[in-house]
Amino acid sequence: MKLQDFEAYLKSKGFTKKSIANRLKTINLYNQWTEKENLEIEQVTYNDLLLFMKYSQQIGRTQKTINHYLVVVRHFYDHLMEAGKTATNPATGIEVKGVKRKVLYHILETHELNQLYNQFTDNSLKGIRDKVMLGLLVYQGLQTSELARLEVKDIKLREGKIDVAGSVNSNGRILKLESHQVMDMYDYVLQTRPKIIAESKQETEKLLISESGGTQISNFMSRMMKKLKKVNPSVQNANQIRASVITKWLKTKNLRETQYLAGHRYISSTESYLQNEMEGLKEEVQMFHPLG
Repeated sequence: MKLQDFEAYLKSKGFTKKSIANRLKTINLYNQWTEKENLEIEQVTYNDLLLFMKYSQQIGRTQKTINHYLVVVRHFYDHLMEAGKTATNPATGIEVKGVKRKVLYHILETHELNQLYNQFTDNSLKGIRDKVMLGLLVYQGLQTSELARLEVKDIKLREGKIDVAGSVNSNGRILKLESHQVMDMYDYVLQTRPKIIAESKQETEKLLISESGGTQISNFMSRMMKKLKKVNPSVQNANQIRASVITKWLKTKNLRETQYLAGHRYISSTESYLQNEMEGLKEEVQMFHPLG
């Protein structure tokens, strides 16, 4: 087994030096165990991995550490599959009981995200505003809190970009707007929003506002989601859309690029979305390894 190949694989995925070193250490431990058990690492089965997890428990590893081992081993077999050295990933479907994990959503495919935007038709002032908000969800993957903080000055129409300010929980970034999205944004900023301002008799620099003078994104979002569910019954909420966008990015970009686009402060936050892809894009993990 050449750890250099796995190291190169991890580098291509955008892992940090510290993270790579940690993963190589784990795979060294795993390799030692397979040699002790007289197992060919490329031939390890699902049941063999259960024994490795039991062994890890016996040598005093916590459930959290065992879960980390499992994630690393899963990455390792993804690497072997990519290199054509094994046909399956034996770590798929195994989870460690008792470890708190991010809720996994049913992931919307790229064509489904595009469909949500293209089939959203409402020419009322609210509808035009909502489509702008929807575009920022399905193309830039913004959080609802980020939508609420956006101001008109953050929209760079000439450049076709949006400047998303950072916060305590997220990093700022500059994101490209899709060409068709720019046109809708242009109409909203220069025509629709001034009408809403005049109707509500309010003074605000917030990008997304209502005729009654409110800026409660949750109210806007609730109204919009009802319409989106008519287009696609699988739509759940804004978090699901964001998770779908981030998962889509991970298929074509490395971790560091995706981290920037998502505004994650820590690479581990981005890594957690890999689970959506590795588990076959399931809505939720239903299988748990029965570790006491």
